[in-house]
Amino acid sequence: MPLFRKKSQSQSQAERLASWRSDALRAGGRADDGLGPLLDEIGADASEHRRGWVVELVGGRVFLATIHDGTALSAWAPIEDTHDAGELAALLQRNLEPRLVWTSLGDDELGARFAVPLDGFDRGAVLLALETIAATLGDEALATRAREAREPARGEAAEQEANARAADAVTAGLDAVGLPAAADPERPGVWRVTVDRGVIEVVLRDTGESLFLMHELEYTGGDDNAEILRWLLQASDWNSARLGLAPLPGGPGLFAASAVPAGALEPQALAWGVEQVLRLAEDYDERAGG
Repeated sequence: MPLFRKKSQSQSQAERLASWRSDALRAGGRADDGLGPLLDEIGADASEHRRGWVVELVGGRVFLATIHDGTALSAWAPIEDTHDAGELAALLQRNLEPRLVWTSLGDDELGARFAVPLDGFDRGAVLLALETIAATLGDEALATRAREAREPARGEAAEQEANARAADAVTAGLDAVGLPAAADPERPGVWRVTVDRGVIEVVLRDTGESLFLMHELEYTGGDDNAEILRWLLQASDWNSARLGLAPLPGGPGLFAASAVPAGALEPQALAWGVEQVLRLAEDYDERAGG
């Protein structure tokens, strides 16, 4: 069972963002519409079940399902568990890499996860998510097929063009959602977004593929206590955000983070990413303060 449970957050900024996104979503279409034909197209060994899909990979089994009333696609794949503090710290550090997949602890079992917000079925976003989790589990053949189906002729020029499009979409999206933001003059592709609890840093991956959002939390737990580190990974199984550690001059820093595909970025997806970060940060503060 996840460590953090949903609680009423009436009038919180996270709730306001969720309401804004709900109003902005286009009518009709679920995040998994078209998933079956797409899995067939890339040659995935997949079977449909009552609650979603199961995909057999070289390195394990992935379970796919919709969440958030069908407006996001989620995946979970069990991975080898560990109680070693060094290995757990490394997993939490990797949670801050700008990619869609992260590690969490659910029902006392480590797993690789993704959750991507979709307004209907977004072929490019789903392919990117499938590519990332296939690569994470070591199925390079499936990852390559997904990548080629998404961008068959992708090169440096295409990546630069995608990056420019995504940067424009971030600026437009922040304005549409009404989130005050300032571009970092020293780091292209980075914005500092002002929220009720401080700042969320929004980082565009230089390939233009994904957008990473992160917000620093108060933390003094270090990176050598396995029980605390597993607690943080369990928190990362709640909803669609993650906790991650970063080596900072004063010791390990803890961040709440989320990632969204940016190939065809809509303001709705940006609102979702900020909402998820805020929800996890607020619950972490409440639980840690207790």
